[in-house]
Amino acid sequence: MKKKSGGLNMNNTTAFLLRPFQFEGTKLHPNVLLMCKLLVILMTAHHIITDIEDPFVPFIAALDGFNDYPYVFKYTLRTLYVLSAFALIFNIKVRTASITIGLVVILNMLGSLPLFANHTFICGCALFLAGLTNDKEPPYLLILQLSLVYFGASINKFLEPDWWSGAFMDTWLGTARHNAVYLYVSELLPELLLAKLLSYIAMFTEFAIAVLILFKRTRHLTLWFIIIFHTSLFTLTAFRFGHFLESLALVLLAFLSIPKAQLIVNYKSQSLETLKRFFKFLDRDQKQVWSPLSSENSRWLSLKTTNKTLYNHDALKDILLYTPNFFVLLLFIDMAIYILLYNHRTALFVLNVIFVWSVILYFLPFNWFRKKSDQ
Repeated sequence: MKKKSGGLNMNNTTAFLLRPFQFEGTKLHPNVLLMCKLLVILMTAHHIITDIEDPFVPFIAALDGFNDYPYVFKYTLRTLYVLSAFALIFNIKVRTASITIGLVVILNMLGSLPLFANHTFICGCALFLAGLTNDKEPPYLLILQLSLVYFGASINKFLEPDWWSGAFMDTWLGTARHNAVYLYVSELLPELLLAKLLSYIAMFTEFAIAVLILFKRTRHLTLWFIIIFHTSLFTLTAFRFGHFLESLALVLLAFLSIPKAQLIVNYKSQSLETLKRFFKFLDRDQKQVWSPLSSENSRWLSLKTTNKTLYNHDALKDILLYTPNFFVLLLFIDMAIYILLYNHRTALFVLNVIFVWSVILYFLPFNWFRKKSDQ
């Protein structure tokens, strides 16, 4: 009996340890839970815990009262963050945990003016709003947040004369960043023409995103517009704006639509056995059912869901998109590249650009690899 009990405990322990890599069966949509977990990992990697401090020049004057009781504010918020992060990662009361983390981040930002950062504040708001959603309806609050982010960014620029004149862009790229591409091209054009062009593109693109993201018919195209716009900006400036680019990419995961039913995958067993093992390893929710194709079949991969059947690269793209741990893997690859090449900034930038654009180009809704036999 003891031996049997020990085996049961080991199975329970293993099941618990696998929870961080499972996304089904909670009160959140799997894609929203994926977003929340990755945002917490990202913020934790960027030292959010040690950034939580007692109030210092707070946005809300009443928070100064906590300074009469040193360390109470700091350690209360740090404790709440750690406990809630643990609960979220291990799928325990995920909505409550997400709301709590979001409130901790927002309150910490409001408590200290020097600590305020747009990218961290956006993460806090996304986590708070995600906790207010459920697994029955689309994440409307996150759609609204994204619209407000771009609406605020565009209006802020519209009200600044330096954006209309190009002075801001010229000072930022030409003087502050010494951007070689900008300096070279601007020399070939009339004074400030390139700066004005880039400024207008930024202002009107952000305003268009704010509007188009609100409508279901234009949302999918707008999401691609966001991805390409910010990746192009990163390619031009070699600047991540803190961890804004990563945060934005993770927030966009909330717009994925992962099928609730199982994914029926057929594959060419002679050549894709390794691919099958890779996906079975990532598929901790056990949603994928893999079976071999017949030897006469000309296709090498197929994916059948409730609504559609896809083949070859079209199938592979959707399998990747419907596998949450694929995005976990991407985040850790990005972090590993950043850590390994931190002291080699040029190599880091080049590898980042190649990595990001490769992923984008592969997933763009174009049939790069389609042959007549696939149609």
